[in-house]
Amino acid sequence: MKKELALVVTLTLLGGLTTEAKTINYPNTKLPMSTNMPIGSIYYDYLDKLDGMGYLKSMLYGTRPYARVDMARWTLEAREKSKTKATPAYLESMIRELEQALAPEIDSILHNGKGNKMKLHSISAEAVTADYAKNSYGYKGLPGSSWQPFNTNNNGRAYGNGLNLNASAYLSGNLSREVAYSLSPRVGYDWNNHFKAALDEGYLATRVGIYKVEAGKQALDWGQGVTGKMALSNNMRPLTMLKVSSEEMPAFHGALSILGKTRWTGFISKAAGNRTEYGVKDFDNPYIVGVRSEMLYPNLAIGMERISLLGGTGNAFRFSDTWDWLRGKNADHDDKWDDIAGVDVKYRFPGMQIYGELYGEDQANYLPSDIGYRGGLYFPRLSRDGKWDLRTEIVNTNTGWYSHSPYRVGWTYHSNIMGDAMGGDARKYYMGVQHYLTAKDTIGLNGLYQKMAALGSIKPTVKEGWVSYRHKMNEADTWSVLFGLAALDDLHYENSRSHTDKFVRLVWERRY
Repeated sequence: MKKELALVVTLTLLGGLTTEAKTINYPNTKLPMSTNMPIGSIYYDYLDKLDGMGYLKSMLYGTRPYARVDMARWTLEAREKSKTKATPAYLESMIRELEQALAPEIDSILHNGKGNKMKLHSISAEAVTADYAKNSYGYKGLPGSSWQPFNTNNNGRAYGNGLNLNASAYLSGNLSREVAYSLSPRVGYDWNNHFKAALDEGYLATRVGIYKVEAGKQALDWGQGVTGKMALSNNMRPLTMLKVSSEEMPAFHGALSILGKTRWTGFISKAAGNRTEYGVKDFDNPYIVGVRSEMLYPNLAIGMERISLLGGTGNAFRFSDTWDWLRGKNADHDDKWDDIAGVDVKYRFPGMQIYGELYGEDQANYLPSDIGYRGGLYFPRLSRDGKWDLRTEIVNTNTGWYSHSPYRVGWTYHSNIMGDAMGGDARKYYMGVQHYLTAKDTIGLNGLYQKMAALGSIKPTVKEGWVSYRHKMNEADTWSVLFGLAALDDLHYENSRSHTDKFVRLVWERRY
């Protein structure tokens, strides 16, 4: 699996380096530099829905975050399609909101705009009340790492038991035509930790030819899953990193045409300086290195990626190790790095999308030694007008997932799993139904069942159910509410065998 990934990435890089950056092939190079839309934005959901309803011909990538300029092009594509068919009011509302949110990029595409010195895109206020039996729940075999019901894939944020209040903003702009920045500050209060402030994301972006270069703090989410990703997700705190990504490259000619359109992304970051958790000593300051390549066809997206945790104090990564690491060779009894690599796919049928992830944790004899997988279905139009849709997903990880002998704290970053929050040796089943009541009102009903890692005869299970509601008050303001109940059974670190956690979240957002 890793050999195949290395081949695809090499071919993609060679193709990018030998292809002339013509405007017709790489139109973004002629526009002001663009930053990315933060992961978790409602606009990702809008594009998924428009894609499922046939308003997009382009394939959406499995590499998030998306560039704002790419989202602007998809929005223009959806707008053109809306002119040729009867468009339900709720879809028309999505297109208008996207047009408002991406106005600077759309202006650049259509009218050769010059970008913005600074634009405040949105502000939001959040109130959460959490009734947890414990403030967080730990994993078997991952010291110091934990999760909370209804609070995964949230950039590593944790809620305190009781009342939590947060206020945040999102802004971006251009320092020059070739340099852009993005900032997402947040302040919060909870009964446990009192006041705190953080810069959730903050980075600079520039480019070299068709390659976008970003430096700073940013969340990543790689793969096709809805409830998580196998290797890399925004379940963890955003990474401070150097990232390089290509624009979408046209299909190659000759023998390489089988690769379709391609794009790739690579990054390098560092894990926490002190990885000692609950007395368990790990290598401090290890590197996190990742590369992902995607091949895009008319209705098919194939992603291949490899993420590595390597080096660190007391486990130096030497130049002589480079060739072994590049080809995926790791000694069985002197495991010097921790790898997760794999393939994910999405295929778009009329009225249905199917996706899957097949990844391997570590390796033996050049092959993955422990397999994890995810499969899912998305039905964007249970009704003719698409006002009802349905998602289902099943995920499985084996015993070795997210744990490692030399890296004893495991596949974690600041005590959060970097992949799927369910952990290793677990199974997860998810189903969610959404109904667009009107152009302003959306309601969702979701259920999730997880079997967590067993400890002897104790087999913890988690059952979560939640209802969400979103209301658009006017062209600028929306509010949303989520109410959830989680039944947790047989948790070995609890005195009682079962209990119920309660969670309510209310969010108001204003967009500019």
